[in-house]
Amino acid sequence: MTDLLAYARELEAEDAALAAAAAEVDALRAEATALRARAEHAADVLARLPAARAAAAEAIAEAEAELERRLADLREAEAQLERASKEEAVLAARRAVVRTRDLAGGAERKLERLRGEAAALEEEALAVDAELPALDRIAADLAAKVGRLPEPGTIGAAAWAARAEAALFVTRSGLEAQRERVIRQANELGASAFGEPLVSASVSLVRERLERLR
Repeated sequence: MTDLLAYARELEAEDAALAAAAAEVDALRAEATALRARAEHAADVLARLPAARAAAAEAIAEAEAELERRLADLREAEAQLERASKEEAVLAARRAVVRTRDLAGGAERKLERLRGEAAALEEEALAVDAELPALDRIAADLAAKVGRLPEPGTIGAAAWAARAEAALFVTRSGLEAQRERVIRQANELGASAFGEPLVSASVSLVRERLERLR
């Protein structure tokens, strides 16, 4: 029984070590997933930036031209109001001033919104530019922990992180297979000691039952 208990303790220690290794791999996979998401976002922003800038500039130019037309219409409506003398003409001119002033105000608000969106786009671009060195550092640090993968700089942080996730998944599967082997061995050990089959009992449970038999 002493030998069986010693063997159970060895299996328990091995199982604990495998569990700790699996937890470490899970943490690395989480880091790789987060890195990939950030790197893909940065790449997406940079990829669409030229077209987004061109579209924003075109929209702003069109809005500026529209505002100029609306302001010209407003000036003309105000001039007609000043020239109007008959009551009916004055009322019509006032309505025209109100209408053109509303249209000019709408055009001005549209231009302000478009300029704000263009400014937000540039802020996002600056934030991505500032983040790129940090992403490279994170990838390099993670590469040192993962090992057996090409350096991130050779393929980019996003692609490297995807490879790291795949490699860590394989590693995690291997550790799980080893834990299953250890658990199976512990159950076989318990079955031989207790004279009854054990089904998926934990290694610690087998060891505890053996200790109670001492």
